[in-house]
Amino acid sequence: MFKKIMSVMLAVVMLMSVAVIAASAAQVEIADNSADAIAEVAADGAADTGADAGAETGAGNVFNFDANSAGWNNFKKVFCHIWVYNGDSFYAWQAKKEACTDSDGDGVWTYDLDGKGVALADGELYGIIFSNENGMQTYNLLAGTPCIGDTAYCDGTTYENPEDSSKTAQAAFWKGQDPTVYGPEKCVTSIGNIVGTCVPSVTSPQAMFEDFLANKLGNAQTYSGKDDQTLLDDTAKALDLKQENVSEAIKVTGVSVNWSADKSTLEEGKNKEATKTPTGEDKGGDTGNKGSDDKDSNENANGGSTTTTGGSGGSTKTGSGSTTKTGQETTALFIMLGVMIAAAGVIVISRKRDRA
Repeated sequence: MFKKIMSVMLAVVMLMSVAVIAASAAQVEIADNSADAIAEVAADGAADTGADAGAETGAGNVFNFDANSAGWNNFKKVFCHIWVYNGDSFYAWQAKKEACTDSDGDGVWTYDLDGKGVALADGELYGIIFSNENGMQTYNLLAGTPCIGDTAYCDGTTYENPEDSSKTAQAAFWKGQDPTVYGPEKCVTSIGNIVGTCVPSVTSPQAMFEDFLANKLGNAQTYSGKDDQTLLDDTAKALDLKQENVSEAIKVTGVSVNWSADKSTLEEGKNKEATKTPTGEDKGGDTGNKGSDDKDSNENANGGSTTTTGGSGGSTKTGSGSTTKTGQETTALFIMLGVMIAAAGVIVISRKRDRA
């Protein structure tokens, strides 16, 4: 009887051993497959973000700024603040994502658009201000995708701050661009003076004059030191407007002003081209166009800071490696242990019966 029981036990143990080996092999195969899959995904990702991505974006997707030309001293950081003209900035004023680099120490600082997650759209107009941590900064510089890879510089030109006539800012120009197409933003200041070289592509001289009457006339009447006749004549002349342009602007905006065409020093007639944008679009009568993003061009030009909701670049990762187990090996061990305990019990009982 005892020998029969032992034979059964040995047979069961052998069967369970085979099951354990099979389960272990299956687990190893799963782990190997998972490792291979993760390695393959990692290799593909590295290839995509390496050679292929580098080939697509290129190393020249940058803006440069020659800080040497600005005459700045005792600074260690340079920032590049970019916003969509009449829209939001990509990042908050002097945020980490606006930091430029000067790896070779030659004074020309580089802003990596790809590295900062800034994607510029063809045909879109942007404003740019270069600044340092000490509060020094440039005047609003207009840009578009044709300016990518170019270097901005200062030539000593300074402009009256458009919103605060008691302050000035250095003008910056692109080395490879026509300053009337991409250059310092042309606008009417708070006291009626004209600064800048580049009429923004989204507005016109007529619209700029109407915006001045609608939003800055009161301030100019108080602080310019000019009477209405002289103020409007001087501002209109700097925008190449004529008498009829001024009369129409006053009518459109509905402002109360002591100006008369009979006393005007402007040319008679009307400049019909004054209502067109640099791209040829008719933009007359747009009194709501303030020429630039209020926060970016006004507060920052005054040395203030602002937080915007502009877009940001980033990367996301999907998928993950797993180290979970199937539980087959553990289950088989428990079964073997149970069988051995049961067999031991049978042996004890059999021996007691034989002795009895």
